[in-house]
Amino acid sequence: MPLADLLRVIQAEADEDLARLERDTEAEAEALVERARIEARALEDELAAAPEAEASCEAERTLALARLDAAAALRAAQEESFASLLDGVRAELAALRDSERYPQLLRALVAESRRALPAAGVLRVDPRDAELARPLAGGLRLEPELETWGGVELTSDDGRLVRNTFEERLANAEPLLRLRFAERLGRSAEPLAGTLR
Repeated sequence: MPLADLLRVIQAEADEDLARLERDTEAEAEALVERARIEARALEDELAAAPEAEASCEAERTLALARLDAAAALRAAQEESFASLLDGVRAELAALRDSERYPQLLRALVAESRRALPAAGVLRVDPRDAELARPLAGGLRLEPELETWGGVELTSDDGRLVRNTFEERLANAEPLLRLRFAERLGRSAEPLAGTLR
């Protein structure tokens, strides 16, 4: 399976995880908002006996604090959800070496790396990939000393380096994943906007 197809499969699974996490986050946020409303109403009732201006000011303060608490809890839940999503992606990437697709992926990563650094002289792989990489080395010195979930590293005599490992690709994709995750959460949270009024 080409690397692009693998990334699409991982993205589809990540989308499913994201949808589940969005539902959980939204439910938690709604529960926090509802608790804040109940507490604010209880405080308003309690302060009804106090002078109107003082009671109104205290109710506003309590509501503002409840909004801050709800926003902080929502941010924490979103960050936890994103971390969980990344953990799932990491686990899937780490398990790819045991799949029947891995030889094809390794071949694609070597070819892509060679195109990026044609002057490479050394091909580094994880020792578990040495046998798979030997026929792919094609004139490169093979060094099975890389610790990785999968992938390769090429170096040239002048010190240039191409690191094309699953870990590196995930690290490079993380900012975009975080942005898309936030966009999806933003869309799913829109009905919650302004619920504490």
